[in-house]
Amino acid sequence: MQTSRARRRLPSLVHNVLSLALSLAIGPGHAEMLASPSPEVLAARNSIDAGRMSDLVHELSSRRYLGRLPGSDGDKRARAYLENLFRQIGLAPAGTNGFLQEFNTQITQPDGESHGNPRNPLLGRSARTANIIGTLPGTDPKLKHEIIIISGHHDHLGWRPRDEDADDDSPVEYYPGANDDLSGIASVLELARAFKRLKGPQNRRTLLFVAYGAEEQTEMGSIAHVKKLRDEGSLSKVILMLSIDMIGRGYKQFDETLAATWARQAYRGEPDDGDMYSHKYECEPGPTFDYDAGPFAHHGINNRVIGRADVDHYHKPSDTAKTVEFEAAARVTKAIFDFIWHIDQADIPPKPAGIPAKCRK
Repeated sequence: MQTSRARRRLPSLVHNVLSLALSLAIGPGHAEMLASPSPEVLAARNSIDAGRMSDLVHELSSRRYLGRLPGSDGDKRARAYLENLFRQIGLAPAGTNGFLQEFNTQITQPDGESHGNPRNPLLGRSARTANIIGTLPGTDPKLKHEIIIISGHHDHLGWRPRDEDADDDSPVEYYPGANDDLSGIASVLELARAFKRLKGPQNRRTLLFVAYGAEEQTEMGSIAHVKKLRDEGSLSKVILMLSIDMIGRGYKQFDETLAATWARQAYRGEPDDGDMYSHKYECEPGPTFDYDAGPFAHHGINNRVIGRADVDHYHKPSDTAKTVEFEAAARVTKAIFDFIWHIDQADIPPKPAGIPAKCRK
């Protein structure tokens, strides 16, 4: 793991980070289209709160939810909890039934080969779960039809029968999934709160905030969402899809100015070698993917995956709330706000990613 580095955050530095993103993101001839961030925008950005993120992760990673396996009682409780938060924040429902977009999936994880659980009694069963989708409609008459998706996934791997020689008396051992991906869900909610509080300069484009279900079951939630958008005729209007997946560890040395790099790559179509904190998900033929960005990349949609899987506790029962680095996760979330803000406020959308030949039908 990386060691933390002492960082002093002066108010002027926040403005400098945003100004750097402003000057670098679009490039010559386009930078003048973006307004400098106002005090209200900076206040919204700085309202992103590590304490609230911690509260959510501690709650949903607790034993009450037993790892949030799709279709389980814990999954249903988690969905109800998140649906209520979407409503409290003031997002507009954007599912097929209020905030919910229900769909069927099949339980394929955790399996014995990859998770040491040959006794998983749920493998192969069908389950019904849901994405939770809320929106902040765009305010610009010319740009409000364009969509930016900000997402994480609320599901995890559930539970397994406990080994007979375990010290704990409980009959099951569960996967809390605190970092994977409650850290991402907490980030999505903080971003929704931050954008919702803007009353002066607001989002010009439509922002969709999504908590995907069944990501661990071969990204079935995002696949269902792509189908919904395609059926509605709005998939082609998505100019950027963000998948925030595992930002709870490995970000203590994160540099907030990376938001400018992400924006520059999105606009200029530069080759993306990624950085240690994020990457663009390249199109794959499918039918399975590694991140919720995959089904969107398959259709040529710009995306950014922000998260690290090369960290301790990945897909283990030890992925608990106490292992999540919340201050660092909040700092990453502020950088994501910067990125979204500058993409949203530009007069022109990023360059479409296009569909490589290997992904064309």
